[in-house]
Amino acid sequence: MKISGRTQPLSKYPIGECLSIIKHLGFDGVEICLENPDLAPDLLTLELVASIRKQVGDFGLHPHSISYHKDFIYDDDMFQQSCRAIRLTPDFGTNIFIISSAWARTKDDAEWNLTVKRTAELVKVAEDAGVILALEPEPGMVISSTADLLRLFDAVPSPHLAANLDLGHVFLTDPDPLQSIRQVGAKIIHCHIENMATGIHNHLLPYEGDMNLAEYLKTLAETGFTGSLALDLYSYDYEEIAEKSILYLRGLVG
Repeated sequence: MKISGRTQPLSKYPIGECLSIIKHLGFDGVEICLENPDLAPDLLTLELVASIRKQVGDFGLHPHSISYHKDFIYDDDMFQQSCRAIRLTPDFGTNIFIISSAWARTKDDAEWNLTVKRTAELVKVAEDAGVILALEPEPGMVISSTADLLRLFDAVPSPHLAANLDLGHVFLTDPDPLQSIRQVGAKIIHCHIENMATGIHNHLLPYEGDMNLAEYLKTLAETGFTGSLALDLYSYDYEEIAEKSILYLRGLVG
């Protein structure tokens, strides 16, 4: 498994500086977050994407994933922006595009059916582009738990729909988090990693909180996962905490 940095916690810097900092901090790869103000999908051109891809290569980073955590279910503009970003993903040098769903509003059949419809439409765009969508369950959203995710996989069966498993979210929402990892299994193509306190959705440093991350990573390895673990922290200065966090995680993954 590789440890990746996310550009979003460094969004005060332009993308070139983000990549330089991520390399300097010791990450193996990068999750390029299109929430960064200079990377919004409607700002992306083939020239800009090619420049970013070259910089990633020049820094020796692996472009593990592109992410765009926007409401593609209720927001028509965000849906179109997501489609555009998916089509550009291979030009960044990867085929993994991370999404989440939308904040749950009604929790009824109509909301579920709309989620399935919109997800299937994004999956078709991904299939045409040769991209795999890695959907991330998030507490409070329509797809909030592993059970929701597996239900969606049944409703939209496609090798182009997989999981970005945030290990802290699994800890918060699932009664048996390790069994959840096993259930998603080979559908896990990317992960976010942090620690959490029981019952509180707050991303903590990997070496704090109530999660036994060693057990989570051991279970991940048993599923055959060898992909990227992206350090997902917002409440800290990413530059100050990254190096110690990376060393700690390297000690767990071996």
